[in-house]
Amino acid sequence: MKAKSFSIFWGLLLVLGGGLLLVRELGYKWELSSQFWIAAFAGAGALFLVIYFLHGMQRWGWLFPASIFAALALTIALSEAGVHGSVTGAPIVASVALPFVVAFLLDTAKRGWALIPAWVMASLTLIVLLTDSVGDDVVGALVIWSVALPFLLAFLLNRRRSWALIVAVVLGISGLFPLMDSLAGEEAIGSLVMFVIALPFFVVYFWSKPNWWALIPAGFFTSIGLIVALSMVMGMPKQSEPWLRGILLLGWGITFGVLWLRRATQPTGWTKYPAVGLFVSALLAVVLGVGAQNLWPVLIIALGVWLLLNSLRGKPPVPQGKPEG
Repeated sequence: MKAKSFSIFWGLLLVLGGGLLLVRELGYKWELSSQFWIAAFAGAGALFLVIYFLHGMQRWGWLFPASIFAALALTIALSEAGVHGSVTGAPIVASVALPFVVAFLLDTAKRGWALIPAWVMASLTLIVLLTDSVGDDVVGALVIWSVALPFLLAFLLNRRRSWALIVAVVLGISGLFPLMDSLAGEEAIGSLVMFVIALPFFVVYFWSKPNWWALIPAGFFTSIGLIVALSMVMGMPKQSEPWLRGILLLGWGITFGVLWLRRATQPTGWTKYPAVGLFVSALLAVVLGVGAQNLWPVLIIALGVWLLLNSLRGKPPVPQGKPEG
């Protein structure tokens, strides 16, 4: 009986809507007042709210059209009352958050995930309200931080969710980028980006000892970020380029050197070769100055020749055991 009633309701609604559109297409045009649309949207929201309760409160998806239509009616009413600006859009954003809040409250044990979209949409509602009173940089930072906070809470509620902490830290620091855009130049932002990319790898490296590999990208990106910061401070004169190149190679060499020190507990004995090579390259970059850039092709060729000779060299014979008898 309930399903039949809903079929009748939707059938009448579609026939009425289609008839109005057909009459309008035939040339019978009319202008509808704002009060009509306020009443129409409010009525539609009330109808969907009734449908929600008739279906059962667990069918929380019906709350989306109910809250959205109600928000549209409120938005038009605010505009008619002389309220303008971003505040008129806040009810619509908040209407998307409401069903997620209800979904969580109906089953807090199984629907903890609903807090994330609820929090994001609620934060966006607050941000929309602040848009007219704060700058774009602050709004951008608030958006990123509002997304980062649920991940931080997820980690605090369960410390085994280390991935959530990484996401929260990266997003939290990324929220500084819009603020720095007005306070610093592009080079400062580029340096910070490198450090932000390196940070999760450092967390993975220190979090679990078997993750020794994470130190390689962490060290590489940190070295690049350091060079970008130094180049900004030094102003990149021609005579400073060899030193910057040498520091970059030194940072990469230190990365492999630290891994070599862990060779007793991890399979990192091989890292001594890139470490030594990078240390030597850093020294040559400083000693030879600008002319060191011509040395790179020679080093690459030398490395290729060494690999070829090493592969062509015959393997030593495998010692055989003494024959029995």
